[in-house]
Amino acid sequence: MAEGQGSWGRPVPLGQGGASEAAHFVAAPLLAGACIATVGVLGADAEKFRWPGPAMLLLTLAFAALVGSVQYGFHARRHLYSPADVESWHPPDSFRPSAELLRREQRRHFGEWLRQSRRAALTYNLGIALLGAGGALALAAPEGASFWHAACRWAASAVLAAGALAELEWTLREWWTRRALLRAARAGGGEAGRGESGEEGRDV
Repeated sequence: MAEGQGSWGRPVPLGQGGASEAAHFVAAPLLAGACIATVGVLGADAEKFRWPGPAMLLLTLAFAALVGSVQYGFHARRHLYSPADVESWHPPDSFRPSAELLRREQRRHFGEWLRQSRRAALTYNLGIALLGAGGALALAAPEGASFWHAACRWAASAVLAAGALAELEWTLREWWTRRALLRAARAGGGEAGRGESGEEGRDV
């Protein structure tokens, strides 16, 4: 967001708000439900899995992270609104604050949305990585499995493990890059600090 004097706060890209809602209010609850369901299966048939305990732990952590993303997304969504929303609540023919005050308030709320939505994205992505890791452990071939059954399960486990590692690496790299940009913006001060809030990145 180019947050010049008198401008409105806006997502970059403009569809970021809708993408965040799809991730945190649709995908995250479904994935959290899948985590709990899988934990139940592992608990009921533990003897059919090689590492049921560690898999249940990772899936429980994934559930907690995904529910956390829903909570952060909810608190973030309260602060995201458009100039059209402002006009509908403060029509021109009514008593209303000055236009600059309304824009300044919207920019402040937008900054809060950005902060909370980034936390929601971080917990969502961590939940995805933990879900993949837990699934990889659950797919590991149990003792005594036949050769082809074990080969297929180990291959499936490896695919999930690779995906989980890739998700974790990408998430941590994005987080580290954003932290570096924030430090640079604070060191530079002025316009650099304001411009960082609109950086474009993989948030969902």
